Amino acid sequence: MTDTARRLAHEDLKGVDTDAWIARLKRSVAERVQDGALYPEFPSAEIQRQFVGSAYEDALDEAGRFYRFAQESMVDRAYKRSAGQGYLDFGCGWGRIGRFFLRDFQAEHMAGVDIDPDMVAFCAGANLPGQFGTIVNGQPLPFADGQFRLVTAYSVFTHLPPHLFRAWLAELLRVLSPGGLLVFTVEPPRFLDFLESTDSNSDNAWHVALSAYKDQLPRMRDELARDGVAYLPSGGGAHRGAEIYGDTTVTAKFVAKEAAPHGGEVVRYVDDPAQFWQAAVVIRKREPRGRQGLLARLLDRLTGKA
Repeated sequence: MTDTARRLAHEDLKGVDTDAWIARLKRSVAERVQDGALYPEFPSAEIQRQFVGSAYEDALDEAGRFYRFAQESMVDRAYKRSAGQGYLDFGCGWGRIGRFFLRDFQAEHMAGVDIDPDMVAFCAGANLPGQFGTIVNGQPLPFADGQFRLVTAYSVFTHLPPHLFRAWLAELLRVLSPGGLLVFTVEPPRFLDFLESTDSNSDNAWHVALSAYKDQLPRMRDELARDGVAYLPSGGGAHRGAEIYGDTTVTAKFVAKEAAPHGGEVVRYVDDPAQFWQAAVVIRKREPRGRQGLLARLLDRLTGKA
């Protein structure tokens, strides 16, 4: 931190509209100090591309579209009356997504977690808002039931094998408060058509790598038709072996079915390649069916919101 700049805070962003906020974050690539406030750091372009396939303004542009999608969902009445105070960036990576939500949450109520200790260490020292921690597959998150009003997971469930997809979805719904939202992405069935189109002679290294798995397509199509989920154990480097990280295709029906036993209901599902490479999903944690839920519904009727 410079001698004169103060750390960017939630209070600095009151009254800043979505477009202006996204523009400020993009400007922070070249201008870390704006109006006397110090913006979060970035890792090297190589690390950014390794994790998200792009860097700097391009990486933030994609994240900004996801942030807008979340903002559109956060007008939900149940979300606004949710008792949860916090925001969780699940699979935070280098903090690309979480930095956007300082506009919506106090830094002390923000958290980010990842299985990669190197990325967690970067986030903890990069002037990013919130507290960061390393998590382990198969172990519960270190948070209380219903602690968070909003959880995001961008390009995380797209890589989880079915057993981890189910386990982490259940765990995120545990820490989400009733009325709260889980906003995340999944790889829709069209991913299999993309895999079929990949070319080993492509200039794109990722496309070349994927093309080696085209012989898996018959199996994956059969599994998707039968189970609603198909996993390609492609691996992702350090901390991301093929047994826990690959390319996962799911149907919308599968997502809804797996969320329901844990109190989650899909309220938005957008599969539009013009907006996102993946499909964007919003799950709302159902409110209690007992006295508290009844009172909330009565209040809606009395205030004309129902």
